[in-house]
Amino acid sequence: SAQPGQFVNLSCDRFLKRPIGIMSVDQSSGCITLGIQIKGEGTRWISQQKPGTIFSVLGPLGHGFNLDGFKRVITVGGGTGVFPLYFVQQICREKEIDSIAVCGYRSKEDSILRHEYAMLGCQTCFASECGDLTVNGRAADALRLLLDSAVQEPGTVILTCGPRPMMQAVAELAAAYQLPCQVSLEERMACGIGVCLVCACEMKTDSEQSSDRYKRCCVDGPVFDAEVVQW
Repeated sequence: SAQPGQFVNLSCDRFLKRPIGIMSVDQSSGCITLGIQIKGEGTRWISQQKPGTIFSVLGPLGHGFNLDGFKRVITVGGGTGVFPLYFVQQICREKEIDSIAVCGYRSKEDSILRHEYAMLGCQTCFASECGDLTVNGRAADALRLLLDSAVQEPGTVILTCGPRPMMQAVAELAAAYQLPCQVSLEERMACGIGVCLVCACEMKTDSEQSSDRYKRCCVDGPVFDAEVVQW
């Protein structure tokens, strides 16, 4: 039942559960694939576990990406954001939605999932800050080149996940080209079910006293319309 953009809370020894975006789903076997980048002690512990290790998993959690009514999907990912966006591209292939995958990396050596994205059959554009991939620059630079070089088709949406500065740049580009954009925010979490409020993120509101000023990333998100996020 998992949808693109949702996540699970994964146990990791003595540490708090870690929110991990779902990379793909195999409906026939009931299995999910998670993509993990080692960032600290918790994810390092997860990476060291042997096949057959039993984890406590809570999920799927959160609100994912909305693909309803769109005819073309452009995903823009960086860092661990390329994992959940792979799930989006997988669904686009299943639903026969025209799609483009833009991924940004530091270098070709650091790049991940390039082959997997290509195997999905979607159009791909890979950028690296070192200039050793298709585009010399960052993911937002690749998106700008793409938008500048192509006729904008009605029914296009941009979905992005990755480092916050990258997503802000993507959101600003989408606004400039008058395209809807959905962003998947990455926040620290504890409970994953909206109780602890650790993952509260600020939204744009007319008043600082508004009850909508802060949203819980774990239950209200992690995906939000870019135009309502307070960058």
